[in-house]
Amino acid sequence: MSDRGPATASGSDHPPAEPVRSARWSSLSWRLAVLIIVLLATSAVVTAGFAATTVRSNTESMNNESTVNTHRSVAKIVDQARTDTNRYEQTTLATRKAFLQDLTNAQVSALDQLNGAAQRGEISLANAQEVGKQMLFDYRYGAGDYFFAFTPDMVSIVEPNPTFRGDMLDYRDPNGKAFFREFQQVALGPGSGYVDYVGTRVGASVPAPKVSYVTYYAPWQWVVGTGVYLDDIAAEAATRLTQAKQDLGISLERVRFASTGFFFVIDRQGAVVASPPGHGVSRIADTAWGRSLTRELIATAPKGGGIARVERSARFGRSTTGWQFGVSTAKSNDWILVSAVSADQLHRSADQLALQQVLVSLVVLVIGLAIGLLISRRIVRPVRDLTGAALALEEDRFDPEALDAASSRRDEVGGLARAFRRMAAEVVARERLLRERVSRLQVVIDHSKVADEITQITESDYFRNLERQAEELRKRD
Repeated sequence: MSDRGPATASGSDHPPAEPVRSARWSSLSWRLAVLIIVLLATSAVVTAGFAATTVRSNTESMNNESTVNTHRSVAKIVDQARTDTNRYEQTTLATRKAFLQDLTNAQVSALDQLNGAAQRGEISLANAQEVGKQMLFDYRYGAGDYFFAFTPDMVSIVEPNPTFRGDMLDYRDPNGKAFFREFQQVALGPGSGYVDYVGTRVGASVPAPKVSYVTYYAPWQWVVGTGVYLDDIAAEAATRLTQAKQDLGISLERVRFASTGFFFVIDRQGAVVASPPGHGVSRIADTAWGRSLTRELIATAPKGGGIARVERSARFGRSTTGWQFGVSTAKSNDWILVSAVSADQLHRSADQLALQQVLVSLVVLVIGLAIGLLISRRIVRPVRDLTGAALALEEDRFDPEALDAASSRRDEVGGLARAFRRMAAEVVARERLLRERVSRLQVVIDHSKVADEITQITESDYFRNLERQAEELRKRD
């Protein structure tokens, strides 16, 4: 401090107004505000980016998991439908075969009775065989099915169908199978069994699958057998399979995953086996892009389990968009299970969730910024008061009451304000005392100066001459 006295606008070295205005943007409050903005903005950007990445990753993960679960569920439905159809075919075929065996055994029992009568001499062997031939020739069951008898060399003995009369050893069915040779092998081998082949009904032109049961009647060296057509089983199985496909389509209509996903089933030829309505899947075989898609799906379908992924554009709806396909194969047959999810919609959903997260981050940023500004002002205000108090102390206008608010705080800033106020009060008191002392010292100095000047005057030759002159004048008087 000096004896300058109170500072004025023209005499002060640090004018208070101009520095505050020029340093506003570099003040502590603005620096804190900028720091808070940078921190919150960085946090918001990092959080939003991480959230967007996480949301997209989670969405894709959920879609993959949903696709896997859906494939498993649909595969169970498909396998069950195919299993039911196969079970019907197998059960009906087994019943049909058992029926053939029972009928043949009954005819063999009748031949045994005739052979027994011939052995007992009740009838000649030739007559017994003629009766046996007629019995086999006349017997009918089912839809005109009949019995036949051949020699071990496959020469006809009893054959109602003219097509098979004579030497039939090398005869082949429409598929090229020499089934009479198989009759021979079964009869001369195990003695009885079944042979599958393709035959044509009397009066029909279309071949049909057929199964025959043959047995070797050793007493007469006859190969006796009978057969039935199986196209009715195949027709019923096809009807059941068609119904299963319709039921599967209804089931697929209820399949929901990934919000826009749907499911359809195709076979190895690219035909649509089952599909939910409303997506136009049933018509993909009629379009070039559909045939291209099914070829790619068939080529991608794994045969050893698992799900293959295919991404390509497709036209399910009014426009061509990107789609994600999951491809698997049913265990019970070669049907190919296909899940379809709109890639655009999937990404759009992820982007919407990410945008929501960004908006939430921005809201948090604004709220945090507002709170941060309030806190920064609360922190900076007492610092500003301390700065003002320091300037006031420098300009000899310090007022302790100006620090009442800052001193009332219970934190470090409050402690600093209280310490500064005590220090400033001490400085003001010391300056006041110093000024008083200087003032008194100046008075003493002034008195001493006067005394010295008087002494100089009285001790001068001029003053002494005046004293002598004055003395002489007094003596004269």
